Amino acid sequence: MRLAFLLGDEYGRRVVGNLINYSTFCQACGHACDYCRTSYGSYASDIVYVHEFPPGLPAFIDDPLEYMPELPRCDVVLAVGLHHDLLLATPEVAEEAGAKAVMAPIEDPRWIPPGLRRQVKEELEERGLEHAFPKPFCTLEPTGQPAIDSFIQRYRIGKPLLEIELAGGYIASVTVLRSAPCGETWYLAQRIKWKKINPREELYDVIAKAHHTYPCTASMEVDPEIGEPILHEGGYVAREAVEKAIEEALKRRQ
Repeated sequence: MRLAFLLGDEYGRRVVGNLINYSTFCQACGHACDYCRTSYGSYASDIVYVHEFPPGLPAFIDDPLEYMPELPRCDVVLAVGLHHDLLLATPEVAEEAGAKAVMAPIEDPRWIPPGLRRQVKEELEERGLEHAFPKPFCTLEPTGQPAIDSFIQRYRIGKPLLEIELAGGYIASVTVLRSAPCGETWYLAQRIKWKKINPREELYDVIAKAHHTYPCTASMEVDPEIGEPILHEGGYVAREAVEKAIEEALKRRQ
């Protein structure tokens, strides 16, 4: 699979870094690092293009194609935090590059307001391109769209999925089956090891602390669609992943 990134926000660098998995990408555990990410490998060879737009673009861009790069042949275009006018031009450049899908995550409610999302979605559908606008990116799940589902399966990123083993009421081991695109799930897995599963509120506090410490960089501005900050939504996603993994572990012990 060939990936092209169009970046208008630093968050995009974290997604790229997570996929490349270079040695200094995650330093959250400091000297306590046990190199848990080694098993993930690197997908650097799949990234065929990364373009970062400069800051200070005009508020209104009359001809966004003048600012858009010519993309190489690719399968998926990831548009992260783009200027609204540039996002509107993305379907055209993606189609010209032979892309099958465009993904535009929403980590800040100002990135893609609902009206803009509808416009871009309609344009993509007219061009026969798959699309996803996960809010936040760590809510991305299989959609039945072949290219996007293949992306999730190959890179094991999207909505976090864990496998937990228990020992005497403690979390003995954690395997990351699918990570948040920013890589936070790997850090979370380390933080919850050998923590008691009960009382749950104490475990939830550990999860919340890990979520903020990594840190999650989603917006703290209240999103009008979900009624709370996107950062909080990401925290709920992390907690849900742990809760589901514990439930499965308990079932296996019955």
